[in-house]
Amino acid sequence: MISIRTLRWISVVVPTAFVVVFELITRSLYDDFVPAWGHTVVILAAVSVAAFAFSTFVFATMARLEREIRERNRRLSLLNTVAAEASESLDLEEVSAAITRNIRRALGVDSVGLTLASEHDGELKLVAHSGEPLEMGNRESGLGPADCECQRALALGQPVVVADSTDSAGCAGVLGGEPSTCVSVPIRAKGASVGAIFAVRARSRPFDADEVGLIVALASQVGPALQNAQLFSKTGAIAVLQERQRVAREVHDGLAQTLGYLNVQMGIVDHLLTSGDPARAQSELETMARVTREAYSDLRQAIMDLRTAPAATGGLRRTLRENLERFALETGIPCHFEGHRGSAAVLPPASEVQLIRIVQEGLANVKKHAPGAQVWLSVEAGHRWVRVVLRDDGPGFDPVVAAAGGRFGLQTMKERAEGIGGTLELESRPGAGTRLEITAPTEESRAA
Repeated sequence: MISIRTLRWISVVVPTAFVVVFELITRSLYDDFVPAWGHTVVILAAVSVAAFAFSTFVFATMARLEREIRERNRRLSLLNTVAAEASESLDLEEVSAAITRNIRRALGVDSVGLTLASEHDGELKLVAHSGEPLEMGNRESGLGPADCECQRALALGQPVVVADSTDSAGCAGVLGGEPSTCVSVPIRAKGASVGAIFAVRARSRPFDADEVGLIVALASQVGPALQNAQLFSKTGAIAVLQERQRVAREVHDGLAQTLGYLNVQMGIVDHLLTSGDPARAQSELETMARVTREAYSDLRQAIMDLRTAPAATGGLRRTLRENLERFALETGIPCHFEGHRGSAAVLPPASEVQLIRIVQEGLANVKKHAPGAQVWLSVEAGHRWVRVVLRDDGPGFDPVVAAAGGRFGLQTMKERAEGIGGTLELESRPGAGTRLEITAPTEESRAA
């Protein structure tokens, strides 16, 4: 391949050498019998022909180099576009869709698909595709035999090109039975093959080496992004499962116990009515009605708390203050927001949500066990941590006894704090009120 530098030297050396050599040859052969004017004509003709041939060569070479530069720029642009779109999201389906969409547009193919290997059995499953519908499996069922040679590419660790789909059982019928050509390229991340990208188009337009090389470059670039998206998806699923377990425990500790109490009381009321003691039965019914109203109120509050999200503006401080003001309005309990000390509280969104849940559970405990108390809430932030303190001057309790009895949702609050890398400290004793302190790391601390 001729470079620009080589072409520059050729444009200087070749014409000079040609003129010198041609001059020497003509003078040695024709100087005796060719007149001077004829000698000049011969030189001009030869130089003109040589100049034309040389200029044709030079311009053809420059045009080829220009095409190569354009193609290289197109490839770099595609790589940058795919990298940018893949980094904009950690959702696996969005990342995969962006990759297949950009490859199809760049190569002008009929269909592009992306497969990933299952962590359980290694079976390839179609995660995303762009273009014409494919006659192959899906994300739930796996690809099966019509995998467009993805499994083979994964096993070999190198691209597999099939010029005619009728020659391959894995490619035959992928585009609904139409003859096609396909290429499958393994996706690698951290030295291991995690999936494959395949592209399919009409048999009349086979893939050349440059196109295959482009898909290989893309596959090597998107591997880490796909792996990050997979890890994020797995982390999100674990977080959802943990939150479900917390909610299930809260329902068991609250609503389920209340329903169990009402069931027992119904038996007592039935016995009192049977034994002819309607006055005591009426008293028990009034108690049951009060407990039912309290359970209903607690359930509504729990649903409202689950719907609460950090404010779009104002962040954690504003959301906590609004929660405290709403709690005071609904319960009549005097509440005091002591403000915000230190720098701005910058927490990851997930950490803010969990911290708000802890405060809400702490307020719910005040409502149940210290309705005549006052409440104080403060927020303090540094560059690497955020501390929230919730305290009351209620009757207090023995934390050891409460933890052993599973009361006050202490285990749930502790799990929430530990889930965001924070800590929860509880101080309380009978007759001395309660102090709850939650410390959580900031985004800066997590990044360090």
